Amino acid sequence: MKNKQINKFFLLIPAGVILAGVLLFLGLRNSGNDTDCQNTVATLQTLENSDISETEQKLQDLKAQETQDATEVTDDTTLLTDVQLRQVFAGSVILGDSITNSIVEYGYLDTDVVVAKLGLSVAGADEQIDTAIGLKPTHVFMAFGSNDLETYGSNSSEFIAAYKTQIQKIQAALPDVPIYINCILPITDDAIAATPDLAYYPEYNDGLQTMCQEMGCTFIDNSSIIESSSENLYEPDGEHVIQDYYPKWLTHMAQVAGLQA
Repeated sequence: MKNKQINKFFLLIPAGVILAGVLLFLGLRNSGNDTDCQNTVATLQTLENSDISETEQKLQDLKAQETQDATEVTDDTTLLTDVQLRQVFAGSVILGDSITNSIVEYGYLDTDVVVAKLGLSVAGADEQIDTAIGLKPTHVFMAFGSNDLETYGSNSSEFIAAYKTQIQKIQAALPDVPIYINCILPITDDAIAATPDLAYYPEYNDGLQTMCQEMGCTFIDNSSIIESSSENLYEPDGEHVIQDYYPKWLTHMAQVAGLQA
């Protein structure tokens, strides 16, 4: 009798995975995007011969990518107003460096939400992590990497290891709180020419995506905000961004996290 129950259990696992795949396929088909639909069908076909854990992970990755695609911010996106931004981010925390700190400087959010510091690296953010935990947030957003590029250079693995350490602290203290990891923004060729270590940002972003998959976090790719903009959103240094970037970034984070007023 016990063997029959075990067999039934293992039969249910692939059935659940197949059902998840079907639901994802139907969602994409209803969205009207034929290319996404075709890509998803191809991916699901390759999953037929995969083991269960690999299949479940790939389905989760497909769903995450669908969310990112659906929430891309372009010039045509309706941005949240200043009032709405304060409403949706109430109770959340955004951790980061000078790019994040400008959210406060431009007056979009206050220091009860934004915990950031100029020149901050992820390894040096112990005090900020402790402050964030003490605020008992409902959502945690992290945005590090600009300063770390100059610290770690080509050794992106050390950057990822430092990031994992900080995430583990948050997860240990706030096990039920979702964590969102922002990408390192694209950096201009002129900025890279002046500081060659900045050229490694794509490798760092690849590492962040893998890290998020391993640790149950959500990766937020903000590069489309820069790439699809009709205006130049960079400061003269080619690394930092101007004020017009911030409502787009905050709106994108809110959309990915499903934050509502």
